[in-house]
Amino acid sequence: MARRSPARVRADPPRGTTGEPVPTLGGLSPRGLACLVRLERTRLWPGAAAEALRAWEGFVRDPIHRLWDPESGCGVLRCCPDPDEVRHVLDLVAHALPAGDARTFRNRLAALAELW
Repeated sequence: MARRSPARVRADPPRGTTGEPVPTLGGLSPRGLACLVRLERTRLWPGAAAEALRAWEGFVRDPIHRLWDPESGCGVLRCCPDPDEVRHVLDLVAHALPAGDARTFRNRLAALAELW
């Protein structure tokens, strides 16, 4: 039976339950990407980190810094995200990554905080 080489396995993007590639965070080492995929499979959902980062960037870049309203907001990350939930996901990601990748990720978050 033919086998894919380890380099080919590492080059393939992570896939969700439907077989479609899921978005991931750029700039991670292969070990960091593996930790992220493991976190998303065990505690979150596929693509959670990329969605949360995109939602946080939108919240920070919005000049009004519109807060989530529990009465009128749906809480879905793509529609009207709850900033507390988004920060919780980002904190989980930062703690799950290896030290070097976590430092890079936290620096990325700190650069966004400067925009706020």
